[in-house]
Amino acid sequence: MERVHIQPFLLPILLFFSLSFLEAEAQSEAQALLKWKSSLFQADALSSWSLANSTSACRWFGVRCNSAGSIVQLSLPNANLNGTLDEFDFASLPSLTMLDLNTNLLNGSIPSNISALSNLTSLDLSSNYLAGPIPYQLSNLRKVRHLNLGFNSLENPDYTKFTPLPSVTNLSLYNNSLTGKFPPFVLNCTNLTYLDLSYNNLMGKIPDSLSTNLFYLESLNLTDNFFEEVIPVSLANLPRLQNLHIGSNNLTGGIPPILGSISGLRILELYNNSLGGPIPSSLGQLRMLERIDIKAAALNSTIPPELGLCTNLTYLELSLNQLTGGLPQSFSVLTKMSEFVISGNSLSGEISPDFFTNWTELISFQIQNNEFVGRIPPEIGSATKLQFLFLYNNHLSGLIPPEIGRLADLQVLDLSANFLSGPIPKTIGNLTQLTSLALFYNSLNGTIPAEIGNMTALATLDFNTNQLEGELPATIAQLPNLELISVFDNHLSGGIPRDLGQNGRLYNVSFSNNSFSGELPPALCNGFALQHFTADHNNFTGSLPACLGNCSGLLRLQLGSNHFFGSIPSELGDATQLTYLDLSENKYTGPIPTKLGNLAQLTYLDLSENKLTGPIPTKLGNLAQLTYLDLSENKLTGPIPTKLGNLAQLTYLDLSENKLTGPIPTKLGNLAQLQSLHLNKNSLIGPIPNEIGNLAQLQSLHLNNNNLIGEIPSSLKNCKQLVVLDLGDNGIPGNILEWLGEKLSSLRVLCLRSNMLSGSIPPQLSLLSSLQLLGLADNNISGSIPQSLGKLTAMVEGMQERKKTTNSLYRFYYRESVSIVWKGREAAFQKTLSLVVGIDLSGNYLRHAIPTELTNLSGLVFLNLSRNLLDGSIPKMIGNLKKLEILDLSMNYLSGTIPPSISSLTFLDSLNLSSNHLSGRIPSGHQLQTLDDPSIYSGNGELCGFPLTKSCSSIQASDVQLLTDDDDEKYGCILAWD
Repeated sequence: MERVHIQPFLLPILLFFSLSFLEAEAQSEAQALLKWKSSLFQADALSSWSLANSTSACRWFGVRCNSAGSIVQLSLPNANLNGTLDEFDFASLPSLTMLDLNTNLLNGSIPSNISALSNLTSLDLSSNYLAGPIPYQLSNLRKVRHLNLGFNSLENPDYTKFTPLPSVTNLSLYNNSLTGKFPPFVLNCTNLTYLDLSYNNLMGKIPDSLSTNLFYLESLNLTDNFFEEVIPVSLANLPRLQNLHIGSNNLTGGIPPILGSISGLRILELYNNSLGGPIPSSLGQLRMLERIDIKAAALNSTIPPELGLCTNLTYLELSLNQLTGGLPQSFSVLTKMSEFVISGNSLSGEISPDFFTNWTELISFQIQNNEFVGRIPPEIGSATKLQFLFLYNNHLSGLIPPEIGRLADLQVLDLSANFLSGPIPKTIGNLTQLTSLALFYNSLNGTIPAEIGNMTALATLDFNTNQLEGELPATIAQLPNLELISVFDNHLSGGIPRDLGQNGRLYNVSFSNNSFSGELPPALCNGFALQHFTADHNNFTGSLPACLGNCSGLLRLQLGSNHFFGSIPSELGDATQLTYLDLSENKYTGPIPTKLGNLAQLTYLDLSENKLTGPIPTKLGNLAQLTYLDLSENKLTGPIPTKLGNLAQLTYLDLSENKLTGPIPTKLGNLAQLQSLHLNKNSLIGPIPNEIGNLAQLQSLHLNNNNLIGEIPSSLKNCKQLVVLDLGDNGIPGNILEWLGEKLSSLRVLCLRSNMLSGSIPPQLSLLSSLQLLGLADNNISGSIPQSLGKLTAMVEGMQERKKTTNSLYRFYYRESVSIVWKGREAAFQKTLSLVVGIDLSGNYLRHAIPTELTNLSGLVFLNLSRNLLDGSIPKMIGNLKKLEILDLSMNYLSGTIPPSISSLTFLDSLNLSSNHLSGRIPSGHQLQTLDDPSIYSGNGELCGFPLTKSCSSIQASDVQLLTDDDDEKYGCILAWD
C-alpha cells in the first residue's frame, strides 16, 4: 500500500479547519439547547444558558462535555422545567450518552426523533407529565443500557415495530398507562437485570418464558397491575433473582413452595392478591431473605416455624389474612427484626417475652385485631428502639407493665379494645417522644397520672370507655402539642383545668358521659383551633362561653344533658362552620337566638328539654343543610313558621311538648326527605293538611294531643313508608278508614285513641302484617271486634324478630314509649318498638263476644278491652298469651267462669276483671297468687276464692261490690306515643 505524505506546510491548514469544525459543532449544540430553553414556560434553573457564553456550553448548568468539547451528558433532574420536548433538536447532540430530565413538569409526547441520539447509553424521563404512545423509534437506541420512563402517562408502543434492545439492563416503565398483556418486546431484552412494570393496567398471565428469556434478572417488579392466574413456578429458574415484587394483582392458586429454592432472594412481596392456602414452610430455606410482605392475600394457615430460619429477616408483614394459631417461638432468634406486622388475623396465644429481649432492633410491633390473650410482657421494656406499638383489639388482660416507660423512642402506643385493668402506670410519663396514646375500651381504673404532663410531644390522648375516676390532671393543660383529648364514658369528676386549650392546637375534645362539674374552661377557645367539643351527660353548670362563637373552625358542639343555664349566646351564630349543635336537656331560658339561622352548614340542631320561650325563629328556615331539628319539651309559643318548609334536607322534625298554636303549615308538605314528624302535645288547631300526604319518605307521624279537627286526610295513603301513626287525643271525627289497612302496609303502630271516631273496626286492619300496637281507645266505635284481628302476624310470638328490619335510620333516631294508666297508677313501657306488642280498644261501644282468635296473638304484652259492651265468656285459651303483662277486661258484661288457663300467664303483672258478671272460683297458682288486690275482681258478685274474702262454699247477694262513679274515674287506658 502506498504511504501518503502530508507536506509540512499543510498541517496548520488542516488544524485550522479541524478546530473550526469543532467550534462550529459546539456552537451548534449550544444553539440547539438555547432553542429548547426558549420553548419552555419556566426554566429558571437554566439561567446560565445564555448567548453571552454560548460558545462555552460546557460550563452551563447540567451540561458535561468530553475533552473535544462535545456535549456528552445533560443532567437536569428536579429543575422545575415546564414545557415539551418538541423543540429539542436531538440530532444536534450526536455525542450525547446520558440524558436525565427526571422529576420536572415536562408534558406532551416523546418525539420520535429522539432516536437520533445513537450514542445514548442512559435515558431518564421519569416523573413528568409525558403522554401518548411510547415511540417505537426508541428501540433504535442500540447502546442504551438504562431506560427509565416511569411515572408518566405513557401508553403502549406499536409493538410490531418495536425491535429488541439487547443492551438494556435496567428498564423502568412503572406508573404509566400501559394496557394489555405482558409487553412482548420486554422478553427480547435478554440482558435485563432490573425490570419495573409496576402501577400499570397490564393483565393476563405472567409469562412462563420470562425465566428463560430474562435469565440474568435480579429484580422484578410487577406490582399493582391486573395479572391473574397462578404465580409461575418457572420463577424459581431465575437463579440471580433478589427482589420479587408481584403484590396488588389478581393472582390466585397459593404460594408455590418452589419459591423457597431461589436462594438469593432478599425481598418477597406477594401482598393484595387472592392467593389463599398456607404459607409454605419451604420459605424458611431463604436464608438471605430480609423482607416478606404477604398481607391481604387470603392466607389461611398457621405461621410456619421454619420462617424462624430466615435469620436476616428485618421486615415481616402478614396482616389482613385468616391466619390462626400462635406465634412460633422460633421467631425469637430473628435478632435483626425491625418491623413486625401481623395485624388483622385470628392469631391467638400469648406474646412471648423473648421477642422483646432478643429483637433489639425492633422499631414497629403491630399485632392488633387478633385474639391474643394473657398479659403484656414486662420484658417489652427491653425493646428500647421501639417507635410504634399496636396491640389494640385483642383479648389481653392484666396490668399495663410499668416497664413500658423505658421505651424512650416510642411515638405511637395503642393498647385500646382489650381487657386491661388496673391503673395507668406513672412511668408512662417518661415517653417524651410519644405523639399518640390510645388506651380506650379497657377496664382501667384509678386516676389519670399527673406525669402525663411530661409527655410534651403528645398530640392525641384517648382514654375513653374505661373506669377511670378522679379529676383530670391540671398538667394535661400544659401539653404544648395536644390536639385531641377523649375521655368520654368514664367516672371522672371535678372541674376541667382552666388552662386547657391555651396551647392553641386543641381541635377535638370529648368529655361526654362522666361526672365533670363546674364551668367550662375559658381558655378552651383561645387558639380558635377547636373543631369538635362534646361534653354531654355531665354535671357542668354556668353559662355557655360566648367565645365559642370565635372558634371559626368549630364543627361539632355537643353539650346536652348538663346543668347549663342562662340564655343561649347569640355569638354561636358566628361559628359559621358548625354542622352539629346539641344543647338539649339543660336549663337554658329565653328565646332561641335568631343568629342561629346564620349557621349555613348546620345539619343537626337539638335544643330540646330546656326552658326556652318565645317563637321559633323564622330564620331557622334558612338552614338549608339541616337534616335533624329537635326543639321539643320547651315553652315555645306562637305558630310553626312556614319557612321550615324550606328545609329540603330535613329527615327529622320534633316540635312536640311546647305551647305552639295555629294550624299545621301546609308547606311542611315540601319536606320530601322527612322521615319523622313530631308535633304532638301542643295546641295546634285545624285539620291535618292534605299536603302531609306528599311526604313519601315519612315513617313516623305524631300529631297526638292537639286540638286538630277534620277527618283523616285520604292523602296519607301515599305515605307508604309509615311505621308509626299517632293521631290520638284530638277531635278527629268520621270512620276508621279501610285504606289504613290496605295502603299503609308497613305500619307497626296505629294510635287513634281519644278522638270522635265512630262506626266499626274495619276488617282490613288485619292486613297490617307488621302491626304491633293498635290503640283505638276512647272513641265512639261500635259493632263487634273483628275475628280477623287474630291474623295480625306481628303480634304472634316469634314474628317480632322478623320485624326488626325496619329502616335503620328510624331505629337509630327514635325510641317509643307506651304509658298505660291503671287505677290511677301509670305503668310505662320503655322498650324498643320490636318488644312492645299490644291492643287497646277500651272506652268504646263494642259488643258481642271476645273473638277466640285473639288468643292466637301469643306475642301480646298488653290487652285492654275494658269499658265496652262485650258479653259472653272470657276465651278459654286466654292462657296462650304467654307474654301478657297487662290484661284489662273490666266494665263489660262478661259472664261465666274465669278460664283456668289464665294461671299460665306467668308474666302477668296487672289484671283487671272487675265490673262484669263473672262467677265461680278464681283460678290459683303461679303469677295469679301475687295479684292479691281484691278490687281487680270487684263487681262480680258470683266470684269466690283468693284474693276475695268470700269462700266458695256460699255466695250472698249482699257481698256483691257495685262500681261507683268515683271508681270509674280511676279506670282507663292511655296508649301514649312520645
